[in-house]
Amino acid sequence: MREQRIEDAGGFVMWAGTWRVGGVLAVSRAFGDRHLKQFVVADPEIHEEAVDGSLEFLILASDGLWDVIEPFLFIWFQIQEEVVAIVKPLQDPEQAAKKLLQEAYQRGSSDNIACVVVQFLG
Repeated sequence: MREQRIEDAGGFVMWAGTWRVGGVLAVSRAFGDRHLKQFVVADPEIHEEAVDGSLEFLILASDGLWDVIEPFLFIWFQIQEEVVAIVKPLQDPEQAAKKLLQEAYQRGSSDNIACVVVQFLG
């Protein structure tokens, strides 16, 4: 995974309020940060998922949300029940995104919080 890639390159990942590359950077993929360039890559992680009638919504969010709300299991987009419980009862995707933002803020997220909820019509 990301941590292994960074360690294989001679870097390290540590917990400092959130997981950080070299104890500094909270992302493992970035364009800048020259002093960490050998450990941080700009190549995206790409996952493909078949979209069929069973898909109700998709949540795209920054780590400010995922740091404080149980995120993806990282097993090909299976989402924890906690996020589903917040989003599913709301019919309006904008309201669902705002609810997730409020929840992350209330739980003390210390990172930027961005969220988009895409609702699929069945």
